Amino acid sequence: MVLIHGLWMGRWAMWPLARRLKQAGFAPLLFGYPSRAAPAANAERLAHWLDEQNASPDHFLAHSLGGVLLAHLFARHPDSRPPGARLVLLGSPLAGSAVARGLAQWRLGRWLLGGSLEAGLAGDVPTWTAPNTLMLAGTRPVGPGRLVPEALVSPNDGTVAVAETSTPGLTDHRCLPVNHFALLWSERVAQAAIDHLSSGGE
Repeated sequence: MVLIHGLWMGRWAMWPLARRLKQAGFAPLLFGYPSRAAPAANAERLAHWLDEQNASPDHFLAHSLGGVLLAHLFARHPDSRPPGARLVLLGSPLAGSAVARGLAQWRLGRWLLGGSLEAGLAGDVPTWTAPNTLMLAGTRPVGPGRLVPEALVSPNDGTVAVAETSTPGLTDHRCLPVNHFALLWSERVAQAAIDHLSSGGE
């Protein structure tokens, strides 16, 4: 299975989840990418990386912007999702991010976000097409969204609003009392992900 990090992070961000998944019997592979690049370009990087693997990964788990990247991947390369694959998204703003759009009003914010805004955090994310997808959204409002409080509606995880994680095509959508970054290390989040992934095998 493949683990994909979010904005301004690297593969290291997925280590806590990778450890718990290994303990549950999975064999996680961590994909890293330049998160300030456009999601469509990163989807092509992911497609190439998947082609290089010895075996086709069977499941995907993505945090935040990583879920947007997957939406682009499946829109461009539908065969990259094996039949029976199960997916878990953690706080992914598939409907775009009001906080990102607010930050983009500032020169520094536009620089920090870079290409991630393009058909990504600014909106216009490809329609989600993958079945067997669980979205886990946080409801603890602690995070960088406070920099643009007028942009972030409740409930939210301090960075992404729950409404921004909802889109047609999801199999299940659940809210947990964690913030955006705790989605990566919360034991409760990890167990919900493992339960969903286990129902489809390793």
